Amino acid sequence: MPDPERIAARLQALWEIAHGPGGGADRPAYSPAEAQAMRLVADWAVEQQLEPGIDGHGNLWALPSGWTGPLVTSGSHVDTVPDGGRYDGALGTVLGLELARELEDETAAGARAGVLVCAAEEAPRFGAGTVGSRLLVGTLAESALHDLHDAGGTSAADARAEYLAALAELPRVLPPTSRLLAHAEVHVAQRRALRELGVVTRVASPRRFEVLIEGESGHSGEVSMEARHDALAAAAELVLAVEAAALTENPETVATVGTLAVSPGAVSVIPGRARLGIDVRGIDSASLDRLDAAIRARVAELAARRGVAADLQLVRAGEPVGLDQRLADLALATAQRLGIPACETWSGAGHDAQHLAALMPALLLFVPLEGGESHTPHEGASQTGILNAALIAREALRTYRA
Repeated sequence: MPDPERIAARLQALWEIAHGPGGGADRPAYSPAEAQAMRLVADWAVEQQLEPGIDGHGNLWALPSGWTGPLVTSGSHVDTVPDGGRYDGALGTVLGLELARELEDETAAGARAGVLVCAAEEAPRFGAGTVGSRLLVGTLAESALHDLHDAGGTSAADARAEYLAALAELPRVLPPTSRLLAHAEVHVAQRRALRELGVVTRVASPRRFEVLIEGESGHSGEVSMEARHDALAAAAELVLAVEAAALTENPETVATVGTLAVSPGAVSVIPGRARLGIDVRGIDSASLDRLDAAIRARVAELAARRGVAADLQLVRAGEPVGLDQRLADLALATAQRLGIPACETWSGAGHDAQHLAALMPALLLFVPLEGGESHTPHEGASQTGILNAALIAREALRTYRA
């Protein structure tokens, strides 16, 4: 059985590495704190006779010593958002070690179990998430790391180089992609409405747009209201239009205007330029397409009506990802057999499992959220929920046949 005391102690050890001003976990992507967490996980892997190593993308692999046959893996990530929670990423990583311990014998498919912890999963530092897993599967180009920068101007490429240098004592390994049969990721739920263990079958993938609106600046006291071409007023109208368009779609389809930059940014000057960042997500492609079209039409309409120039650019394209139904069915059947309340569900947030699904069948389980909201210091999960997820993931990997 998974050891609840060991799980709690390891979560606490990761929690203590670094804290933000609000008291939450603070291990940014490709940072010294993430590297320290990876070293700690590698040490735990050695304790249970696994061989840890880092691939060129910064992902940690911990595999059975001397085994050259097929593999099943489990794990998550150890980086965090600023002032993040105790469980996000860390829980799946710690449970990955527990599952490798529980699955020391060969699975039904003749595989042995290892751990995969993906690097740089969280987006805040570089404005892009799931970096390690997307590099691994080839959906993010190496060259893109030079174009991603944090608030201090450090590129993701330079940050990764420093991160890898901090992990120089670990062997460099090539990802064993040809040997991978299945992967399981356990994650704390990020949607409070989920009150039982969730077996995820579809994951939203964001479509992100940047809209540049250019009007005319002028003295706020000398240009009449009728004569104005106010870029911020047009942007404000677009914010509400995006919200209204999303409200007409499926409940799982959402849209957020998350950034708004205004120039020249003086209280006595009519804004001449506004730049908006729009994030659209959903698990139904047709719904996403309708919302995409509605936003484009609204941008064109308000630009013509207000006499401003508006340019919309798609900066990230994405389609919903379906996870392996056979693994999901195994997980649901196990839950029913063990009397564990569970349901099939979806994820609006991105996870490494959705990208790893391009390499192998992937299972994603959600432990119900307890206490405060996800991505905050008050994020919580019950011991019962954690152990139930570990049992279900173990049985799904143990019985899965490729």
